[in-house]
Amino acid sequence: MATTAERDVTALRVLIVDDDEDDFVVAQSLLSQIEGQQFEVEWAATYEDGLEAIGRGQHDVYLLDFHLGARTGLELLREIVSSGHKAPTILLTGQGDHDIDVEAMRAGALDYLVKGRIDSALLERSIRYAVERNRVERQLEEAIDDLEDALANIKTLRGLLPICSVCKSIRDDKGYWNRLESYVRDHSSAEFSHGVCPNCASQLYPDQYRAMFSAGEEKRADTRTSGHGTGVR
Repeated sequence: MATTAERDVTALRVLIVDDDEDDFVVAQSLLSQIEGQQFEVEWAATYEDGLEAIGRGQHDVYLLDFHLGARTGLELLREIVSSGHKAPTILLTGQGDHDIDVEAMRAGALDYLVKGRIDSALLERSIRYAVERNRVERQLEEAIDDLEDALANIKTLRGLLPICSVCKSIRDDKGYWNRLESYVRDHSSAEFSHGVCPNCASQLYPDQYRAMFSAGEEKRADTRTSGHGTGVR
């Protein structure tokens, strides 16, 4: 049996699992009294029907009665969590019980309400908080997943690297020889800026190097001379 409130793009899809039709009618009536939010309500009268409806993954929030024939809403809640369904769950019971309240929270319920003490304002607040907390938790899970993916993609170099003592090429794990900068770039986040060190410059470009070296020496000599000439007599 399913009843549908006036359809709206912002309507929350609510599954009520309760073996007492009178209690379902009461819950449905309370939902209809909530202003500013439309609800699409579906009823499952048994544990098995509830499990089947939950398996479709079509609801934004679950309201589970604690007593469901020979089974309990806590058992159903644990099945919801173990099956990976992410919609927030609120447990309903006919009488307050601190132990059940604690157990429900531990099992994954986002709230615990006592029938007969619920009005439309309390139910609206409970659903709104549960949906928002669930949204934040899912965003946090996605952020953690993204961070783990990023960490997994960070490349590090470690271990023994076979390197040629002459040309400095590195052999990869497939047996191919790679230029040093290519290998490091492919296996790390490092980038290269190329230049020529003084030793190589003196061998490859001796004339230019001597000219640059001489100019540098003259400049340093001028600096030393000007520094000695500024003393106070």
